[in-house]
Amino acid sequence: MTYELEVAFGPANELLNSLHTYLCKKFYKKTDLGSEWARQTEQKLSKPFASTLEKTEISAEWKLMYLFLYLCPHKENAERFLAWFERMTAGEMYELLAPYMSSFPGELGAVRDRWLHLLSEWNRQYFAGADPKLLEWLSEDAAGRRARIGALPPDVLAEQITNGLYFEPGTECEKLVLSPQYHFQPANIIYTFGSVTVCQYAVDGSYDDPADEPSRRLYRQLRSLSEKSRLRILRYLNAGPRSFTEIVRYIGISKGITHDHIFNLRSAGLLRVHMSGESAVAYSLRKEAIGGVQDALLGYLLAD
Repeated sequence: MTYELEVAFGPANELLNSLHTYLCKKFYKKTDLGSEWARQTEQKLSKPFASTLEKTEISAEWKLMYLFLYLCPHKENAERFLAWFERMTAGEMYELLAPYMSSFPGELGAVRDRWLHLLSEWNRQYFAGADPKLLEWLSEDAAGRRARIGALPPDVLAEQITNGLYFEPGTECEKLVLSPQYHFQPANIIYTFGSVTVCQYAVDGSYDDPADEPSRRLYRQLRSLSEKSRLRILRYLNAGPRSFTEIVRYIGISKGITHDHIFNLRSAGLLRVHMSGESAVAYSLRKEAIGGVQDALLGYLLAD
């Protein structure tokens, strides 16, 4: 049994993704935008709002915002999403969410009020000033990916779109919704709600990358392949899917360093990440990605 694959994007997606990136402080060093973006963004915010965000963490309440986003019929701009969210009564929210959740993180009216305030202020003080070309670029990426639905099995196409995430058919997933995102690159944002999994996938590159520079994917691949432990991990995974624990045992280094190596290889698209809902359960070698590195490198070096 396979699942339904959907590719969807609206500016409201990137409203949430940008705030997610700012709130996920422990991830600053791993994102392309990095700590410098967070520092510059903080300078744009009022001191009271910046102080509030400093004390705000990624939580079950925040995860709920992505379910509201998925269910919202108005993603075409941030303001319409926020207006829709504001109009929802507690009863309407319970009715809307019940098919996807058996328990709720607190009283929904209070959750709505808290996050509506944070999202509205984030939109006013940061996101409303985003370059329109960024949103056009993400929308075009989604349209191009959407046009390919039906050309390949959903699991194969989803792996290509996400650069290595493999959501296996026959599991509890009945619908997979993919949306392009910029701010959290090169990582992905994945949440599961019952039989629906939503994934904000990292788009390769940027809307404003210089034409004479290598793609970010190629650059990541070359950097990943320059480290001995990562090469050993790739060689080990050629034999088939292995769990994180098995990789740690084989490579013989700490879990923290192994996790960093795997993140690096994932970001480069050199690993197939076997997903169960929102959790990675195993890793294997993406031989097609390894084979494509030389072609991509020659394509860059020999370009006119």
